[in-house]
Amino acid sequence: AQLYQRVAQQAQRLERDLAMAREVQLRLLPTAKPQPPRAAFASRFLPARTIGGDLYDFLTYDPNRSAIALGDVSGKAAPAALYAALVSGIMRSAAAQHPSPSEMLRMLNDALQERKLDSQYVTMLYGLWNDENLTLQIANGGSVQPLFCHGDEIDTIRAEGFPLGMFPNATWEEFSIATQPGDSVIFFSDGIVDAQNTAGEMFGNDRLVACVRKHRQKSASKLAESVLTEVGRFQGKRDRFDDETVLVLRVV
Repeated sequence: AQLYQRVAQQAQRLERDLAMAREVQLRLLPTAKPQPPRAAFASRFLPARTIGGDLYDFLTYDPNRSAIALGDVSGKAAPAALYAALVSGIMRSAAAQHPSPSEMLRMLNDALQERKLDSQYVTMLYGLWNDENLTLQIANGGSVQPLFCHGDEIDTIRAEGFPLGMFPNATWEEFSIATQPGDSVIFFSDGIVDAQNTAGEMFGNDRLVACVRKHRQKSASKLAESVLTEVGRFQGKRDRFDDETVLVLRVV
């Protein structure tokens, strides 16, 4: 009876910890998106059954410049949620200085080095949209490479770099993407391409590209929703084991 009671108490504590971590994770999500005249932003997020570490944000620099960020912290459950809160807080504070994407990653990395935690790091994709000249600057700290949909072409933006919090004095390359009305840039977490069906097959990049091509004429919000719908249809009754996040920037 004593053993059963101890097990029950541990289960209750675990349940409380998971509830707290889920609350922290959901509170990190942005409540509003930038609304520049020449672009539309959209986001869709489905949490895994266990607590994952996805975080994303939209940050307004000025009337012409808006930032979009997608990150994934290492680990699961409460430690991941708390580390995500730390990363999010640092990023929002640094955004007041209007850094370029590569500079934002450097500032985040320096701050995480000062608060270094064993086995903790974050992958981060950071983009800065300029509504005046329709360009998107991107720097990637170990995150999944985004897709660029322009006309009938869908290309992977080959931006690479180290995750944040692992190495001191690291630097990141910056890419500039010229766009035109009708183009879309799709940021997505690895929970999208790594999603599995009941046969153990992964959704993969090829299915994602086919999905984006099929729905490329839709609005930003409908395109993001279509991606999650097709991933869910592919998974069937299999549980999600990782957060699934899609962010879309569509030029209008």
